[in-house]
Amino acid sequence: MNVDDVIIDPDELGETIIQMMEEYGVETRDRVDKATTEVTKSSKDTVKANANIEHPDKNGRIRHPNRIGKYKKSITYKMEHQSLVTIGHVYAKGHEYSLTHLLENGHKVWNAPGVRTRPFKHWKYGEDKAEHMLIPTMKKYLSK
Repeated sequence: MNVDDVIIDPDELGETIIQMMEEYGVETRDRVDKATTEVTKSSKDTVKANANIEHPDKNGRIRHPNRIGKYKKSITYKMEHQSLVTIGHVYAKGHEYSLTHLLENGHKVWNAPGVRTRPFKHWKYGEDKAEHMLIPTMKKYLSK
């Protein structure tokens, strides 16, 4: 409803203000949802881009050639719409979720006592990007 075009009786003022506020609330929620979705997609793309864990060893061999790309392809996102908020989740689907903690933090090697793998920090980059990007993106969408 355009406020410039509203001509009402004084008796209808309360109802009209309530209607305008409801429309504003719906429009604002839609814009915040769009901003949250954009940030979540961008965060997912950042995690995927930094999940380059399939690399050759010193001899040029890839340790598990049949697994190349499975983990990276499993990284996706979903949006959860609750009554007043929208939450974006970036996650690894299927069984690949079980690798996220091990890859992000490194782990002990089962057949080599005292040896740990190096961490592949990729989720942290996506989280940091989302934290820095959310407020400016919401401002952008709400100022339209």
